[in-house]
Amino acid sequence: MMIAYTRGKLLQLIEIEFVRFCIVGGVGFVINFIVLTLLHKVLHTPLFVAQVVGAEIALFSNFILHDRWTYRSRNSKKPISTLLIQFHVVSWPAILGSALMVSLGVRLLHLSDIVALILSSAIALIWNFTWSKFVIWRDTDSDGKLLKTEEE
Repeated sequence: MMIAYTRGKLLQLIEIEFVRFCIVGGVGFVINFIVLTLLHKVLHTPLFVAQVVGAEIALFSNFILHDRWTYRSRNSKKPISTLLIQFHVVSWPAILGSALMVSLGVRLLHLSDIVALILSSAIALIWNFTWSKFVIWRDTDSDGKLLKTEEE
C-alpha cells in the first residue's frame, strides 16, 4: 500500500514541467561536468573553453530531452529548427555567464570546479526555465500565433 502510494505521488510529481526541467538539467549538468573534467583535467584545455564546450554539448542534449519529454504536451506548432535556434539564443547568455562564473569562481574565490559549476547552474536555472516555458515552447495555434496559457 505504501509503495503504491509513493509510486503514485512520484508519478504525479514527474508530470510537473519544472520537475522534468530540473531532471533534464541534472542530466545536462552531469554531461557538462564530465566534458569539462575531461577537457580541463585530462587534455589541459583552458577552463573557460572546456566549460563552453561542455555547456554546448549539454545544451544540445537538454534541447532534445525538453522537446521530446519536458514539453511534449505543449501545443507549439513551431518547426524544430525554430525551437532549436530560440533555445540556443536564450541559453547562450546563461552558458557564457556560467563559463565566466566558473572561471572567476575558481580563480578569484578559489572554489573547486564542481562547486563553481553548481553555483553557476543554480543561477542559470531560473533564466532558462522561464524562457523555455513561456517563450520557446509556448503553445501556438496552426498559424503560429501565441495562445494564452493557464498562467496568464
